[in-house]
Amino acid sequence: MVRKEKKKLRIALLIESFSQPGWIHRIITDIEDSYFADIVLIIEKKSHDNDVAKRLPGLSINGHSVLWNLYARIDNRVSCPYKNPFEQFDISHLKERGCTVLSVQPIPVNGGNHLRKEDIQKILLEEVDLVLDFWRNRVTGAAVRIAKYGVWSGSPSHNSIPYGSPPGFWEVMRKESTIEFTLRMASYGAGRDKVLYQSWTATDPLSARGTISKVYWKSANSMVRKIRNLYERGPAALDDENLGAAADLHNGKQFSHPTNTQILGCMAKISGRRIQRSLWNRLHLEQWFLAYNLGKSGPSIDPPYDLQYMKPPKDRFWADPFPVARGGKYYIFMEEFFYHTHKAHISVIEMGFDGTWKQPLKVLERDYHLSYPFLFEWRNDLYMIPETKRNNTVELYRCTEFPLKWEFDRVLIANAQAVDNTLHEQDGIWWLFCSIGGKDFATNDELHVFYAETPLGPWRPHRLNPVKSDVRSARPAGRLFRVNGDLYRPSQDCSIRMGGAIVMNQVTRLNPEEFHEEVAARIEPKWAKGIYGTHTINTADRLTMLDCFGYVRKYLS
Repeated sequence: MVRKEKKKLRIALLIESFSQPGWIHRIITDIEDSYFADIVLIIEKKSHDNDVAKRLPGLSINGHSVLWNLYARIDNRVSCPYKNPFEQFDISHLKERGCTVLSVQPIPVNGGNHLRKEDIQKILLEEVDLVLDFWRNRVTGAAVRIAKYGVWSGSPSHNSIPYGSPPGFWEVMRKESTIEFTLRMASYGAGRDKVLYQSWTATDPLSARGTISKVYWKSANSMVRKIRNLYERGPAALDDENLGAAADLHNGKQFSHPTNTQILGCMAKISGRRIQRSLWNRLHLEQWFLAYNLGKSGPSIDPPYDLQYMKPPKDRFWADPFPVARGGKYYIFMEEFFYHTHKAHISVIEMGFDGTWKQPLKVLERDYHLSYPFLFEWRNDLYMIPETKRNNTVELYRCTEFPLKWEFDRVLIANAQAVDNTLHEQDGIWWLFCSIGGKDFATNDELHVFYAETPLGPWRPHRLNPVKSDVRSARPAGRLFRVNGDLYRPSQDCSIRMGGAIVMNQVTRLNPEEFHEEVAARIEPKWAKGIYGTHTINTADRLTMLDCFGYVRKYLS
């Protein structure tokens, strides 16, 4: 008996023209290249005579503010590590590939768009599974029922409530540390929309363009992933216990386009921030160093106390400590980074049980940057998985003569720019946690999980990858551990900066089909004056190690 191939999802697009910004073009391209969906219908909105919006390449404008036009032009020219998500692309090839095109003229109602009955009937005949709404004003009313799995739309927001236009500007002006992307399924009537997906990324305090570029590129990836999950899991993919409350678009403050006065204030704030940062960086150097406590045995979610410090010379920093206890001593493996080479290797510090310690010795160096030397034992051998993102791999090394000699064993995962790779064994399954960045957004934002029968692999991706998309608690920060039977995963809060704080997450569900964790505690870098960040914590017997950073004055010429 021949098994029938599963039918692809049938997708409809709501667009206003066949010239679309790059982030939408990427969604369309990824769907076209996928095994799980086809675009079968284009619903093009006819413009009303008074429905005109002037647009700059990049940030949109509506002509309400002369200074906004100027700000947008300047901000679009600011150096940005990410491609412009608003560069226009022609998508008229969809018509040539056989997509049905339906032109409609919706009825404006309370800031939304109602479709006429005859148009709704034409759409229903196409039997689409879901609709992606890219209209400026969302479709509302009976039209939200035109697809089996609803009408989806996404937008940058704050606590699931859109701030309004222009995107990214208000978060920068208000100096908020994160901006949220929310994917919703439209509701009928005045009810709450259903939240399908949420993601948080760090804002750029100096640029709305820099802020919004990351968000839109990540949103393109997340929308396609959600469609893939719908195809693979069916309606169950629309219910996710990791999501927050459903969005109520009828409450909350809605910001409009800024006035000239507000633009002047924003320009002054951003100029001040740029000057302050430039002056500070000219005079100071960021330096990571280690802190330790020889207290009670075993890990804890509570902040450490009575810390002692290991500080490096001014030409380098020490970070990512991983201690092990052997032969009546502690050995602390760490990243040792030199400023003049802008590259790190792995070193080890020997410490007595009384807390006395020796200067570090180099144990592993490559042509590329190494950090986060995750250590584990398996079958009487000691292994290390250092971060090897610069080599586009996840690599395994085996200790041949403790603690100084290590040899390459194998590549665990190829073609992956993964950071802070962290192993955990549970119920006979090995789990690998790491953060992997996207093509056009930061590495810190998303947590990926892989699993295998042994730590040597082969490693299979979790079906929900990325299992978490939240710059506030995604990136790993040390070994997983148990307290009173509960499993905890240390992570970094990178919303203000990488290593802004350590977040302890209680993992409540971990299997190949599911993942769920909840924030249980935080370790803020506030235990001593002059400490501004922390991002790795580990224990060995009575020793708790973490890293922290401060600033040292540069040598004045």
